[in-house]
Amino acid sequence: LLLVSPAPATAPEYSWVGLAARAVGTIVHAELHRLALSDPLPQAAAIAAEPDVYGEWLAELGVAPREQEQARQRIALALRRTLQDPRGRWLLSAAHPQARSEWRLTGVHAGRVVSVAFDRMLLDEQGQRWVIDFKTSSHEGGAVEQFVDREAERYQSQLQRYAALARALGPEPVRLALYFPLLGVWREVAPETAAA
Repeated sequence: LLLVSPAPATAPEYSWVGLAARAVGTIVHAELHRLALSDPLPQAAAIAAEPDVYGEWLAELGVAPREQEQARQRIALALRRTLQDPRGRWLLSAAHPQARSEWRLTGVHAGRVVSVAFDRMLLDEQGQRWVIDFKTSSHEGGAVEQFVDREAERYQSQLQRYAALARALGPEPVRLALYFPLLGVWREVAPETAAA
């Protein structure tokens, strides 16, 4: 099967993200996947920010020693905020009729074969299929709503691909959302924005 990458014009720009921020995102995604396999979910207080936690992993991902402490703190903060947030706990819950994390799919979107990885896909109690994309972006200062609006717009094309592949999984209505673990913020993407 030939895998075709999305056209560069539709892919989000990642050049602004530094190595440490990418490593934090990688580890947070992996840890959210691990937490989603836990039943029951731990409490937020169980997430430690000890100096040696994640150090080897960060080093393996190329994070300089001088940046590792801040990176460890950001990872712990993202995990604690997610576990403190009722929506975050709902996302990671094992109680859904169907749920998967870091789920890779290949299918056709806009006449092209594309491969995607759903950070979290679940079928809720109302029979709706949710595709949630975790974004470990952070925002300092005010205007969080505007920041989240910009991020939703930034990832619109990516979410359209996700919606197209999710619709092929079954007859359930597909809903899309972004979740920001560092901010504890959930943003559903309007159906008209996510239409394939």
